[in-house]
Amino acid sequence: MNHDPLSGLARVRFVELGAKALRALAGGDLAGGSAEAGIALDEYFVCDRARWVFGYRADQLAEDPSVAPWITRAAVSRADGAVVGYAGFHGPPDETGTVELGYTVVPAYRRRGYARAMLTALLARAVAEPGVTTVRASISPDNDASLATIAGFGFTRVGEQWDERDGLEFVFEVPADVIPAERLEGSGGRG
Repeated sequence: MNHDPLSGLARVRFVELGAKALRALAGGDLAGGSAEAGIALDEYFVCDRARWVFGYRADQLAEDPSVAPWITRAAVSRADGAVVGYAGFHGPPDETGTVELGYTVVPAYRRRGYARAMLTALLARAVAEPGVTTVRASISPDNDASLATIAGFGFTRVGEQWDERDGLEFVFEVPADVIPAERLEGSGGRG
């Protein structure tokens, strides 16, 4: 998909994972998911956690096809074409204008700046959308890497929640109009 609003950041581009790709991946079919996505996805895309995510997103898409522009995509390094993870929103803005984002980096590509690149692109997408007022991130308290990744983007811890799958999570939010513009430079966001 060439006109994907999440593809503005020079470091990564996003490739849509359509319903067939999501279903294939949820079923553990890496070759089928890769064929449907049009790129060679990483083995990490069929680990237990990823399979659950892709199954959930496939169900979400089946229930409401209008969520497609918001949900999980494969993140691809612009430098070498490697699939470095997946990222997206949990869905379109809710009735209050809040969107929740998520990102995962393939283990072999961690600690190379890809999480920050994905986060930057997601934030740029959020601030470019008139209906978005708040961006939320839910992070496990022991996920030091993700906690460090959101630092500097204006997020404030607003509470905690219990996720049936992930356990305790800290909930962070940032108003879309206070996301530091200098953090989004070159990402297609405001500035």
